[in-house]
Amino acid sequence: MGLFSRLFSKTNDLTALKKAIDQQRYADALHIAEELNGSDIDAAERVKVQQLAARAGDALAKINLDEGLFLLRDGQRERAAEHLQLAQQQAVSEELIHQASEALQQLDVPTTLPLQNAPASSSSCSSCSSCGPDNGEVPAPLAAEDHPDFDAQLELILVGYPEPLATRYQQKSSEFLQAFVLAHQGDDLEAMKQFGKLPANEQDDLFDFEVGSLMARLGEPERGCDALYSAFQKNPDFLLAAETLVSILVAMKHYAKAISFISEILAQDRELAFCHAQLASVYHVSNDAENALSHARLALEAGHNDSRILLMTAMLLEAKNELVEAESFYQRIPGGGCGGGMNLYLAEFLLRQKRELRKVLDTFNHACRQEPNNPRWQLRVAQTYLGLGWDKRGKELLNLVVRDPRLMEELRSEGQALLAG
Repeated sequence: MGLFSRLFSKTNDLTALKKAIDQQRYADALHIAEELNGSDIDAAERVKVQQLAARAGDALAKINLDEGLFLLRDGQRERAAEHLQLAQQQAVSEELIHQASEALQQLDVPTTLPLQNAPASSSSCSSCSSCGPDNGEVPAPLAAEDHPDFDAQLELILVGYPEPLATRYQQKSSEFLQAFVLAHQGDDLEAMKQFGKLPANEQDDLFDFEVGSLMARLGEPERGCDALYSAFQKNPDFLLAAETLVSILVAMKHYAKAISFISEILAQDRELAFCHAQLASVYHVSNDAENALSHARLALEAGHNDSRILLMTAMLLEAKNELVEAESFYQRIPGGGCGGGMNLYLAEFLLRQKRELRKVLDTFNHACRQEPNNPRWQLRVAQTYLGLGWDKRGKELLNLVVRDPRLMEELRSEGQALLAG
């Protein structure tokens, strides 16, 4: 057991685990959970640790999934693949695993075999969104006597939901919850059959949301959209339903319908930050840079502080050569690592501008330590060496990294072009 676990009792460890999740330090939470799983805790505590670790794993996966989808829409395929593969490895819920796998199929990237309904293991890595735990080792499964019952499985799913929404699910009938758990275990057809047996008084906004999501996964996105729209009509505060509906419309390239739907909400002067962020994303993927930038600015002004919108704004400004303002948005993106410092997006921006290269080098070296299996950062170190005029060291490292089979092809071409020059 590590030093952390030797210094503190398991009660304090559980408190630290909960605190890390509350503070959104999800990678730290997974590391604490790994320490606890290796300690002498009873079955009830072990189930609780796995539930909290699942929540942290899904939270990390959602961050990487969202970032991967954003980068995919922006045409940055190699970076998108990195985030989507991390999301697939980190995800515990069937829904997130499915979404990451579908996105990877768009890139023709082989999908890894995910661990079903168990938290990913963690290394002592940064808690920034672009860094994830190394999932090379799979934690030991629960013994048969420790396997969670239905209530524990339900709690395991709901830990990833906002508390008010989780409370509403817990108040549903046992028949609804059986179908709900089946859906999250990946048994979509059986879940749909069970939902179909529910009486009319059960068919509320949560019912429409679950059925709509199932229909989309089962290859009926149009019907899925109808159900999701119904969910939002029944509960105009159900933004998760609205966001899911927009995601499906965008996946079908029905951009005008997505814009019209969000514009309906915006016309009521409701959820301004959410609406402008959604419109920015839709306009961006439909290659309307001006409208994307306009709505991204409005979303941020309305209090939206999602890293995807910050990144979109920075990238669009950089593309317009408005570099000072672009830099200000890159600086606002979280993820400077455990020791602080600049985030990786800012470091790559400054590398492109050939500025502050000593600090940039420190950042990429830190990323290499945090993600030793990701050759992207070794490539960036080599490029920084060249920018500093350290040609011998830069080319030696480039020669090594371009031969790394894990390097994405677009990055390999980038390195080879530098060597050829």
